[in-house]
Amino acid sequence: MDMANTTVRPPFNRHVVAAIVTAPVIVTNLVLVVLICTQQKLRTSSNAIVGNSCVACIILGIIHIADAIISLNKISQKDNIGLFCFFNESTELALSGVITFHITILSLERFFSVIYPFKYERLTTVRNTAMLLILLWIIPICIIFIPVTVTSLSIGGNCDEWSAIPSVRVVFLYVLFPLVLFIPSIITLLAYSGIMYKIYVITSQTWSQRTYTNYQRNSSRYQLMVGHRKALFQMLILLIVYAASYFPFYAFYVIYIESNRRLLALATYVSYLVAISYLTLHPILIIAFTVTLKEEFTKQIRSIFCPCSPKISKTKIHVSTFMDDAFKTTGTSPITAVY
Repeated sequence: MDMANTTVRPPFNRHVVAAIVTAPVIVTNLVLVVLICTQQKLRTSSNAIVGNSCVACIILGIIHIADAIISLNKISQKDNIGLFCFFNESTELALSGVITFHITILSLERFFSVIYPFKYERLTTVRNTAMLLILLWIIPICIIFIPVTVTSLSIGGNCDEWSAIPSVRVVFLYVLFPLVLFIPSIITLLAYSGIMYKIYVITSQTWSQRTYTNYQRNSSRYQLMVGHRKALFQMLILLIVYAASYFPFYAFYVIYIESNRRLLALATYVSYLVAISYLTLHPILIIAFTVTLKEEFTKQIRSIFCPCSPKISKTKIHVSTFMDDAFKTTGTSPITAVY
């Protein structure tokens, strides 16, 4: 499964190094999956999507380790076509698609839970959630893995030299790859912008029912933005980390493939490892920006490392941070949006 069709020797064995980078990916994602599965109060529709995305990260990590084993044992592609049809770049992209589609759905889920809380609560049944999770796996496999693999097999006679087929290369690089990489960042930006706009509209409607001077309204708008700096900070962190992890790799990879694997080999390989490293940060970012997960994770860590510390029982109703802060600013009653 080594990159073929090149006169330039790869700077290092990417499969072996990727397997090393993958080790913390498996650990961090497994921790979050176990946390969700073992704590009954965390078994929600939203966390089901989170857990499913972590399972996809773990599977991708296992595939990277299998790639390293195949590479180190120098298994012949001619004698193991089926093996190489499963462990190749189209498989990696398909699984990456599963992960990024989950990230996209998480942003949309947060958007609808805040903007349409009652409709969201009515639609998030076990059946609907299960169907959504199945589709998040089927769609990337059907639009990425199967077409690339079948076309490469029928035209090239193998699954690992798809870049030598012009039609497959164009679709892979300029349709499927951008679809997988750019949709999450676009949807995240739109979702958080929609949430902030909804807060602004509700606040403006409240102001219109009260007697405010222009100075007071401008001051309140400023206070509103300051009050929601955490939401803005969260959006910026998610977008910056995601973009820094994936976008450079895409740019280098396109140039690398279009040059028949001659240009920017080192930059492509290094940025590939950075992109893999994002999978380690994926569960960490989710825990950091999800109140229930963060509290339960902190609680479990304290119980492990500080078993003698006094336990404080608290009962909380978690409301959307965005909406709750908005109504605190306006002084009206909050609309409960359960996550």
